[in-house]
Amino acid sequence: MKNLLGALVGLLLIGSVHASEVAVVDFRAALMQSNVGQKAAVEPKKQVAAMDARLKKEQGELKQMANDLKRDELTLSPEDLKKRRIAFAQREGQVRNMAAGMQRQAKQLEQTLINSLTPKGEVALKEIIKERKLDLVLNRETVVYAKADTDITKELIDRINKGK
Repeated sequence: MKNLLGALVGLLLIGSVHASEVAVVDFRAALMQSNVGQKAAVEPKKQVAAMDARLKKEQGELKQMANDLKRDELTLSPEDLKKRRIAFAQREGQVRNMAAGMQRQAKQLEQTLINSLTPKGEVALKEIIKERKLDLVLNRETVVYAKADTDITKELIDRINKGK
């Protein structure tokens, strides 16, 4: 009886096992590495570079302010020292806020770029899914392991570049 039950369960499991065609893709990377993505990223990259240069300049000025304060702290009156420390702390806060704002703005620029490229990427991905008869496509960033031949990112980049 146990053998018969075991065989029956085994047959049911075998019948329920279904071979699935699975692929992984880094959709964001495909969009950004495609020709259209590279062209579209030129202006946002310039904007981010300008923000980065401005932030480095501000950080340099802040560092100079700190060095000047350290150099002068023994010769300043307690009131002047307090005023300069307060001014330094305020400036440091402004630079920190500027950095955070620039980081948000850079992420927003990237998201806007991704959003503008997504329709082309989706069309290309749907074509690949249909041609390969894929049952499941996973985001490469969330996959622990996948064989190299299951990664369709390069194929997606090529398809986007062809404009198909």
